[in-house]
Amino acid sequence: MTSPRFDLAIAEACRIAQVPYEEFVSTVMAGGYPCLPGVVPGTPRRFDETDLLALYIYGRLLAFGFGGLRAGEYASRAHAGLITEPRANSISIALTSDGGKRVVIEQDLQRPAAAMLPERIHFDIPAIRRQLQQPTERSSAEPA
Repeated sequence: MTSPRFDLAIAEACRIAQVPYEEFVSTVMAGGYPCLPGVVPGTPRRFDETDLLALYIYGRLLAFGFGGLRAGEYASRAHAGLITEPRANSISIALTSDGGKRVVIEQDLQRPAAAMLPERIHFDIPAIRRQLQQPTERSSAEPA
């Protein structure tokens, strides 16, 4: 778990993923974001591409009206799915016929399984990757 002090790695990751820093830290402090890198003492806090993708999904879920803990739960499930399926083309959070929700990871956009479920929030992973690369390229091109 992170301390309430200002964490530069988290602040930079939040800036790149367009996530409110204070809200994210509150979610982490409440234990609602288990996939945060560097939570094990002595391990570095480095956000790789998968970590940034999950953080971006967290931010969009907040924008959709999810609370921080629920957004953290689904972002962490998406993170686990991206670890398992690194070439995933999409991630969906879908309502099931019994009223539950599930995270669906899809590699083939031609016949997405989540398309069978009419109520879903769909994330296009290649598009998110492009979005996340843009701020990094701009900031490194800007003069110091």
